[in-house]
Amino acid sequence: MIFKPLNRHALLELVEQKKDEEESRILVPDDYHVPKSPYGTYKILSVAGDCSSITPDDEGRTAVVNNTMVELINVYDKEYCLVLENYIFGIFSE
Repeated sequence: MIFKPLNRHALLELVEQKKDEEESRILVPDDYHVPKSPYGTYKILSVAGDCSSITPDDEGRTAVVNNTMVELINVYDKEYCLVLENYIFGIFSE
């Protein structure tokens, strides 16, 4: 089965960021967590036909997206990441 986004949505895949595994020299409380960035990088898998700012030509490219607006949908034991096109801040190109 192929999932095709509709209503100005883009189907995305999270691009894992490499973490620096440097040893910390500062003591912090055990319950302290480094704040996460509200932005993430995602690979564009598919684009709805009614999108105006992104096109099927952008499929396969990496985009910067507002993480809080990404919707995770589980259907038929598969998870899909969707975002409305206006929450994509920019697309990387070669």
